[in-house]
Amino acid sequence: ATWRHTRRRMQAQTALVAETNFRRAMENSMLTGMRALDLHGRITYVNAAFCQMTGWSEAELVGQLPPFPYWPESEYENLHARLKEELSGKTVPGGFQVRVRRKNGTLFDARLYVSPLIDAHGQQTGWMTSMTDITEPNRIREQLSASYERFTVVLEALDASVSVAPLGSQELLFANKLYRLWFGSHT
Repeated sequence: ATWRHTRRRMQAQTALVAETNFRRAMENSMLTGMRALDLHGRITYVNAAFCQMTGWSEAELVGQLPPFPYWPESEYENLHARLKEELSGKTVPGGFQVRVRRKNGTLFDARLYVSPLIDAHGQQTGWMTSMTDITEPNRIREQLSASYERFTVVLEALDASVSVAPLGSQELLFANKLYRLWFGSHT
């Protein structure tokens, strides 16, 4: 009986180690930064992606209270207000954008999503935050906006009536001032 009990215990330990290793492999493969805070705002966990994004190690971050090392000094007031909202349970479903400071001093744009961290007994023990670097999408959005502005300036400056509409549609997507002047007064 002792031998069977020992064997079952060894099998359970082996299964637990395998499950832990699998979860750790998933966690280390994620590109999304993950951070856990306790109910007082102390960092209790960061994953490898969070450390890679910010440049700080797990040892440098875990146990920290605000202001966190990755907060830009110019954003302290704004980030303290955001953290206060988080800790009071006011989370934004669509997340929110912040500036984050890397250890080397460079800044990047990030989107944070915050949700309650619930333990196995259904009790909230803190807050889980996921963080993605949105610097590149923001840069592309700004380039598209600037391109649209240049496009609009060029079309408005033409000495011709110009309109843009999808093929087969009555919807007018763009009309320059000469088009609006000509067709607006003749309708």
